[in-house]
Amino acid sequence: MDYKNALLDAAQFTHDTVWGYWKRWFILAVWTIIFPLLGGYVMDIFRGNSVPPDCNDWVRRFIDGIKYLVAGLIYSIPVIIVLVITFIPVFMEFINQVTSETTELNFDAFLPLLMPVIGGIIVAIILGIIVTLLFTIGIIRMARTNRFLEVFNFSEILKTIGKIGWGTYIIALIIIYVISFILGMLINLIIEAPYIGIIIALFLWPLVTIFESRYFTLLYEESGE
Repeated sequence: MDYKNALLDAAQFTHDTVWGYWKRWFILAVWTIIFPLLGGYVMDIFRGNSVPPDCNDWVRRFIDGIKYLVAGLIYSIPVIIVLVITFIPVFMEFINQVTSETTELNFDAFLPLLMPVIGGIIVAIILGIIVTLLFTIGIIRMARTNRFLEVFNFSEILKTIGKIGWGTYIIALIIIYVISFILGMLINLIIEAPYIGIIIALFLWPLVTIFESRYFTLLYEESGE
């Protein structure tokens, strides 16, 4: 994969989506608040059209966005379960101390829980990486086939990643997530600006989302599917 060209293509696609189309940009900013609508717009990008989609058919986009959110929630269940199991003992110890007659927390009581918590967090991170690898391709397959269960077609998902190349795929994801992290940090700094910061951020967040979505689409198309 030509990572540089993919990034440039994604940037140009993002530019073409909003520049000169101020009404569309405004609607996308509103859809950032009503996230299922923005999720539905992302699903349209995943379908591979090189022309940015219009902000129409709100009902269809809302339904697509709900499917996106539900699929993402289901994928996150293993990570949530591990984190809940990891922190239940810490929570119970905290409750026991708060409800006891002691006025100060006994932090020494938490020390035996430290290693299990670290171990649980590591397991959750590993699961999160696996989920990300599968979900990124799965959600695009769902968008292109219009079949919800396709997001869980793990055999086909793994075949697609194999066609892209595991090394290429992982490097591509690292690149986009590093860039997105930096952009996210910059937008969070803008939010701190009094009064107008959050308004500016509402217009910037959809740009990051569109940029990522187009990049993921190009990555998927490296498989030749």
